[in-house]
Amino acid sequence: MRARRPRQESKRQAWVREFARSQIQNLQTRGLVNLHRLRFWVLVVLVFAVPIVIYLPNTEYGYTKSAVLYWGISLLVALWAIELFIRPQIQINVTRLAWPALGVLGAAALSLINAENLALSLISFVGLIYFGLLGLLIVNTVESERDIKVLLSAALLSASIASIYGLLQYYGRLPGPPGFLGGSSAMISTFGNPNYLAGFLAHLLVPGIAFSFVTQSRWIRLALLVILMLMTAALVAANSVGAWIAALFSAIFFFVGILIFRLGRAIQAQRRWALAVVILLGLTVWLQSPSGPLNALLGRAAPLEPSDGPIEKVAQFFQRLWEENSGIARSWDWWIAYEMLKAHPFVGVGLGDYKVEFLEYKARLKETPLGQQYNFYLPRAIQAHNDYVQLLAELGLIGLLALGFFVGTLARDAHGFARSRESAERRLWIVALGAGLIAFATDAFVSFPLHLPASELNLVLLISLLYTRPLLGVAPTVTLGSKLKIALGVAAFALALTVSLFTYRDWQADIALDEGEAEIKSLRYETARLALERSVALGIAPGKAFYYLGVVYAERGELQRAREYFERSLKTYPTENAYIQLAELDLRLGETQRAQEHLKMLLRLDPEPTMRLEAEFMQRVLVPLAQKDYTAVWAELEKFLQEHPDYPRGYLLRGILYKERGDNEAARAEFEKGLQIIAKLKAEILERLDQIQRSRRLTDPDELTQLRARAAALVQMEAQLEALIAQLR
Repeated sequence: MRARRPRQESKRQAWVREFARSQIQNLQTRGLVNLHRLRFWVLVVLVFAVPIVIYLPNTEYGYTKSAVLYWGISLLVALWAIELFIRPQIQINVTRLAWPALGVLGAAALSLINAENLALSLISFVGLIYFGLLGLLIVNTVESERDIKVLLSAALLSASIASIYGLLQYYGRLPGPPGFLGGSSAMISTFGNPNYLAGFLAHLLVPGIAFSFVTQSRWIRLALLVILMLMTAALVAANSVGAWIAALFSAIFFFVGILIFRLGRAIQAQRRWALAVVILLGLTVWLQSPSGPLNALLGRAAPLEPSDGPIEKVAQFFQRLWEENSGIARSWDWWIAYEMLKAHPFVGVGLGDYKVEFLEYKARLKETPLGQQYNFYLPRAIQAHNDYVQLLAELGLIGLLALGFFVGTLARDAHGFARSRESAERRLWIVALGAGLIAFATDAFVSFPLHLPASELNLVLLISLLYTRPLLGVAPTVTLGSKLKIALGVAAFALALTVSLFTYRDWQADIALDEGEAEIKSLRYETARLALERSVALGIAPGKAFYYLGVVYAERGELQRAREYFERSLKTYPTENAYIQLAELDLRLGETQRAQEHLKMLLRLDPEPTMRLEAEFMQRVLVPLAQKDYTAVWAELEKFLQEHPDYPRGYLLRGILYKERGDNEAARAEFEKGLQIIAKLKAEILERLDQIQRSRRLTDPDELTQLRARAAALVQMEAQLEALIAQLR
């Protein structure tokens, strides 16, 4: 017995160890399964939340959407990193898009060579990496067709909420932007612009229609029908022609795809339902259209234009489409992108650098024979209103080849699956998701969905769903050993933590910037300074905060510091206003040569007419005044007012000069003349603002900003003139 006891204890210990090991493995397996499903539901919440999240203390709606999107991706990456630590071995589906995606990333990295501001371009580069990671995580998270339907349901539900919000603004039940009481112009919804809303809805409309065709649940079909009708009504009400064309091309692609790939049997059991959906959506379009009965009842109907025949009607349509959507101005944005490409044909000017380089290349275009042909003001553009043109300018021909390789691989894989022997329902999903991508691609010709967070999420979602296991799932995989997966997990976790931290700081910087702008408008310069300096401390490339700090310090009389901030703003936020502010500071500091250089640069940029007039006045009159050449001042001032009799600042200056001579009567006459002209100019601005308010379309936001700034300047000058007249009494 004593001899056998140790053996009995060894068997017991071995059994305990084996039992413990099995239980640990069981717990690990359960944990991994739960972690995997947690990642899926985080993804669902992200898809639902991004389109509808707004936070008013930000400068624009898209800023908070971007922050939520980056935080959501960071959480997904962190959960994946934890899974890498726990799982003994892991296999990653990299899809056949892996090499094309790396090619695009490589082209973007090459473009950074020419980046004017590396920090600003790195933001775009990290964004590209993050969207690639999001796509990879979607592919490796979605396990079944049910998961596809859940994700698409989240996107459609979010779209319906945004649609309801926009429609309530359209009917005047909820407030839109200041000064717009109902109509298309008020439909900013959760996007900040009716065109952004319309484009987002166009991407999802046809995939939503296909979803309603294939689902078996009657209640889900009814819910989808309500959602689709809301989306269609909002799309029509937004009156975005580009989005409408995108939705139309998407629908054509879908129905042609059904015919070519013989997918009719996928919806044969629901053919009556499919017909009902098409009829009801068509009825929604008819009721909600500008010339339809619903808008006629509400007094918002657009009059029908007579034409001689169908050809003339089509011609009028495209002419109106071009004119109403600022086609001429946008074409010049594209020519400016062409100038960028000519300067850097292979690697472009740098990812995300179009907005930074715009003014310089606008000036270069103006110096060409082509540029001499335009005789209207072209405001600074942040986007080219054509993503293809902008990407070509930023990434060059190497980027174009990389993008072509990516799109070609995607089209080949989708086409091959659609022609395969897979079930008709799965092949229908391929065509439907492809139709959503067609809508995005069409929208990108006249807008910039690649630069809008919710639309970017749509693109990544649609592409990634195509490559999930239920559809194009047979794909290259990579197996990670223990050392590699630990290293990758550490890198992924560090990336998620770093991006989350910088995203939070930049989000807070934007909130502080918005606060600073509001304080400046209220003339509270000290609180504005505190907010703006906080924005600079937190921001990554705080060019706009630098500009406003220049304004604050100029008002405080700290001229050297103001000039320093204006010069720093030009590196990431180059504007015409900064140059004229610098010229004024130079004159106040007595540096006339430097002022002339800034004015010369400003005039080379072809500023808007009012600013051009200001620059010419400074160049011809104020520079000689700073040099105390009074003979030249009087001669140029007289000549300038003969050329521009409605320029109030000229009468203000001439009145001051008369006052200094002691001729109070002449001074009063000049001041009163200035007041008359200001009253006339203010009436013209109010008339234009009234036209914008009564317009059915949202005007260019740059024009609104300029009109309001000009009105504020006129009010300030009016007060100055009245004070001077009071001194003469």
